Amino acid sequence: MNVRNIIEAQFELRHLRHLVAVHERGTLQAAAEALHLSQSALTKSVQRLEDTLGAPLFERSGRRLERTPLGRRVRARAATSLRAADDVQREVELHSGGELGTVVAGVGPVVALGRLPTVLVPYCARYPNVDVIVRSGATEDLVPRLLDGELDLVVADYEQEQPHPDVAVASLGRDPIRVAARPDHPLHRGATPPSIADALTYPRGAATAPPRVRQWVSANFPQVDLRVGLTCDNYEVLVSTAEHTDMLVLGPSSILLRYQTAGRIALLPMTYPSPPSEPAVLSLRGRPRSAAVQAFMDAFMAQRGP
Repeated sequence: MNVRNIIEAQFELRHLRHLVAVHERGTLQAAAEALHLSQSALTKSVQRLEDTLGAPLFERSGRRLERTPLGRRVRARAATSLRAADDVQREVELHSGGELGTVVAGVGPVVALGRLPTVLVPYCARYPNVDVIVRSGATEDLVPRLLDGELDLVVADYEQEQPHPDVAVASLGRDPIRVAARPDHPLHRGATPPSIADALTYPRGAATAPPRVRQWVSANFPQVDLRVGLTCDNYEVLVSTAEHTDMLVLGPSSILLRYQTAGRIALLPMTYPSPPSEPAVLSLRGRPRSAAVQAFMDAFMAQRGP
């Protein structure tokens, strides 16, 4: 075994910590007290380090230890090495506590506008060292990326009739589909509440309907044309169009209420014939997840609705 291998086999960070402590305190007794060691144990540690390096690091002068030229150089290197080791330990602790790492999440259009901002604001404030990457899209596009390991989790309406066996689904509640129009729309001025038949006389806009919703509509309203004229996964575009036209906007109640609060549209007193939006947190069964990813998932689950 060569000298380098001997040093690597016997060199330990604790020896460097002991060396630095002696340099800082000046005496073995003071250093031992600071390290909560016996003086004899500290003496043996320093001697082992000197034996490993094959050269003295101190010159004994009574109770004090004077650094040799090599001792001064080793001490400077030791301080740098210990800072690096402490940084590594700190990163491990931050990662274990969820305060360091990367979260790659896929979100559906409803989640992107509704729940995502209310999760991101406190999450990013609490975990400023976590990198969050958000990919938006339809669930049918996001789930394959989750299965491939590209995404840590998906938060969207899980559209599959038969869920993939490897995908764990944690529901966030049901969000009924409502209808809204600009505040001065003709349907808001009628003497009686509008009916579905009334609504079908106007153009309609909505986000991409999940397969399960399309199947439900076809099964329950086979002779009614419920198709929309404008399909767009960006609700800002849908609402902006409705503000300047007679188009009605269809969407989850939670989303449309936000725009109603802003005074841009107003909900109609009617329920649209559609199953509710059912967002869920999707993850892979059995896949280990970091504390940062778990905290992100928990933030969504804390907003679980009825």
